[in-house]
Amino acid sequence: MINISTIKIPYDKLLARLGYLKAKTKLDAQTQTLIKENLGLAEKLVKPKIAIVSEEIEVRGASVIFDDGYKIESKDIAKLLKGCFKAYGIAVTIGGAVEKKRNALIAKKETFAALVFDAAGSVAVEELIDSAAKQLQKKENLTKRFSPGYGDWLLNAQPDFLKWIDAKKIGIELTPNFLMTPEKSVSAIVGVKR
Repeated sequence: MINISTIKIPYDKLLARLGYLKAKTKLDAQTQTLIKENLGLAEKLVKPKIAIVSEEIEVRGASVIFDDGYKIESKDIAKLLKGCFKAYGIAVTIGGAVEKKRNALIAKKETFAALVFDAAGSVAVEELIDSAAKQLQKKENLTKRFSPGYGDWLLNAQPDFLKWIDAKKIGIELTPNFLMTPEKSVSAIVGVKR
């Protein structure tokens, strides 16, 4: 349904993620070169993968009931999906190569390069989920996206949510503390308005 084979990591977003303020920070040429070189290397390691599922829904109080029997108990999700007839579950990952390279750089005490790789991975996964949502938006009238761990939709809801999406097929698994691996992965729900 959605196919995204490459992700371009915007330089400005990377700088913002690194904490450089566009109007206030002046980078020297050597720092800019180092950032751009590591950005280029990180982009080559990004392997975008997407899992998407959709189901018709019914909102009852603080519950969202899906046609296939899946259920979310959350006032925030019920509010988000009120007036929607369908919802999409989306899970995306850029794979583990960027974080593996970051960890290798940390081990070699190349801290700045590791920081750039970490920020590049974070920006890349956000670009990936935004691109997936934009492709869906072309066909559907969507709500904003909402992820486990925000509001009253607790992280301990993540196992059932990822199982519903079948995120394992793109390599996403959970730690005992409900954090996703690969680390640069995102899951979210969006509603489809009537």
